[in-house]
Amino acid sequence: MEGGPAGLRGIGLEWTILPLPILRGSMISRQVIYQALVDVFELSPVAICISTAEHVSRYIMANPAYLAMIGRSWEEIAGQPMYLDTVRPLDDPARLRRIHALDTVGLYELEEVDLRHSSGRIVQTLISTQRRTIDGERFDIEIIIDNSQRKAFERNLLEAAYTDVLTGLPNRAAFDHRLSTLLEQRPPGEGICLAYIDLNGFKSINDGHGHATGDHVLRQIADRLRAHADPRHFVARIGGDEFVLLSTFAQESAPCIEEMQILAEALCSDMDSDGRQLRIGAAMGVVITRDAIDADTLMRGADALMYAAKATGRAVAVNLKWIGDA
Repeated sequence: MEGGPAGLRGIGLEWTILPLPILRGSMISRQVIYQALVDVFELSPVAICISTAEHVSRYIMANPAYLAMIGRSWEEIAGQPMYLDTVRPLDDPARLRRIHALDTVGLYELEEVDLRHSSGRIVQTLISTQRRTIDGERFDIEIIIDNSQRKAFERNLLEAAYTDVLTGLPNRAAFDHRLSTLLEQRPPGEGICLAYIDLNGFKSINDGHGHATGDHVLRQIADRLRAHADPRHFVARIGGDEFVLLSTFAQESAPCIEEMQILAEALCSDMDSDGRQLRIGAAMGVVITRDAIDADTLMRGADALMYAAKATGRAVAVNLKWIGDA
């Protein structure tokens, strides 16, 4: 840039001293106050940049905090389109909404925008932008706050709220969310399978050997379910000794009763606890469908089938039923 205070990173601006309100009796000149404001821009720990006021805005100026945030030098970005350092495409609806706000009301505040660091790392930010016109020249002033830590904190809170402390599996809240999301987004014709598992004999182990042994059994069951699961499966502990296995499948790969029986028997193979062999059983109710279905109907069906399996009296029993055409 030409004519600007030393150290500022910018292009294409001629600097003039704007009228500033001065406190009555002040001994500080406008020039000094103006230089102080320049120092605020340069020294601020908060990222600030100035860009052209157009659909594909370009960098005019950026302070060191912003350059550090994206991991680039001014020479790399000077005059370049700003969207190159963002994650979303030009036609992203949120971006178009922000542009509309600038065009109509001249500002937006604390909008979530993901920037891309030069290393490839995503920087989650909150951006407030104001459009200004001075001496007939329009430009946008952006103040960018790094929001990564708050987002990470929120993710940790959500993970804690959705995780069973004992087993580390997703809990009932996580399962309910996953099931409703899956049912809403499932492509037509894609199959869904829900296996509801209730352990047989767990109360006897808990009462006879103590809660620590019972907890060991629950963790073992969780580990065995994890070992069975692949990316198509979602495993959760939804009650004391109740687990679910949720999965989707393509036309030619629907689960069968034999497959589920093998899984149930593998879950219930003998366990060692301090040199003692423990035996556990399981009743499994499995609902399979390709039809449109709601979460309550799916859960009620699997629950009823699980109780029917338990009523057989067998240590390991599986009851499977299709809803609609197989």
